[in-house]
Amino acid sequence: MRSWLLFVLVFWLLGNSQAQQKDSIQVDIIDLLFGKKKQEKVDQIRAERKVYFSILPAAVSVPGGGRAVITSINAAFYTGNAEETNLSNIYLIPYTNLGDRYGLYIRPNIWFPKNTINFIGDYRIAHFPQYTWGLGGDTPEWERSLVDSDYLRFYQNALFQINKGYWYVGPGYALDYHYNISESEYTGEGHLDRYEDTHNSSTTSSGVTANLVYDARKNAINPPNGSYIIISWRWNDTKLGSTYTNNSLFIDGRKYIPLSNTRMNLIALRSYYWTILNGETPYLDLPATNWAPVSGISSRGFEIGRYRSNAMVYAEAEHRYQVSRNGLWGLVGFVNLASASEFDTQHFRHWQLAGGVGLRTKLNKFSNANIAIDFGFSQNYWGIWLNIGEMF
Repeated sequence: MRSWLLFVLVFWLLGNSQAQQKDSIQVDIIDLLFGKKKQEKVDQIRAERKVYFSILPAAVSVPGGGRAVITSINAAFYTGNAEETNLSNIYLIPYTNLGDRYGLYIRPNIWFPKNTINFIGDYRIAHFPQYTWGLGGDTPEWERSLVDSDYLRFYQNALFQINKGYWYVGPGYALDYHYNISESEYTGEGHLDRYEDTHNSSTTSSGVTANLVYDARKNAINPPNGSYIIISWRWNDTKLGSTYTNNSLFIDGRKYIPLSNTRMNLIALRSYYWTILNGETPYLDLPATNWAPVSGISSRGFEIGRYRSNAMVYAEAEHRYQVSRNGLWGLVGFVNLASASEFDTQHFRHWQLAGGVGLRTKLNKFSNANIAIDFGFSQNYWGIWLNIGEMF
């Protein structure tokens, strides 16, 4: 904890010293590698490229113990005129601990010229151990058990622009397939047993989605302003290969409020409501912290799956501040509020608080991608989150 605070303090001082400089030319890590003399020539070469790459290698802990090596790669590009078309991007995130934990995430967000169509995907294959504490909004720490499984996700939405504006509507397909499921590290009865899901060594949620979206962000990697709303209804059916037939609803709203016209200084707000409308749902597909079914990272400060139920409400506020005038360094502070309902109800009686701080370093000034390093904490837990770009 002390080393983290010292780390933030050092970069705050570095950023403040740079903020006194009169030179406001934007700088990123690549510029530091080549130096000022070569910066103009390198910038010209980079500006002429059609794809802007950002790469972040890192090592983090994973549920169940051990370390994992992660390499996050982001490719950003325009499919049309940059004045009329949003910035597209694709994330490729492989990770492994060189043992029994591995995964590959691919997340494309492709904008057609003039934003007429938006293709959004989320594809994952992983061996993913995760802790669980049962159902409800106030589950005790000592109820923890470890659920191990292999996981396959395939989400694909096609959104079509309405009247050349910011509104989009379109269908999608969503698949969550958990297999080789087992539970350990518990005394007495496991959570899968209590939920009567223990007889399933694999579960499938396979269904179609209907989506209504408002997206006024020019750059989803690091939005400087604008807002975003998605209303997504999902229908899983046994005829589509699903273990159970059920319906769910997800509503997510985000707003970015600039506080300055000269540098990045804004308030970012996010809130979502996620609920099962009817039907039985596999335990691992119930609404839970860190599992929101859309782009972006939520629930920083909470452990993955710490709170789980048939319905969840979440809210977050973050202050993003560019410390250095040249855009190289920045800091964030955030606070989150989450509540899982009393199981099988819409009663939100217990509210859980989390918060934290983070450091931003400009990784690619052409796509405006940052290296995001966040320290988040809540009751009985703390963790570090890494990302290319902002968390939401």
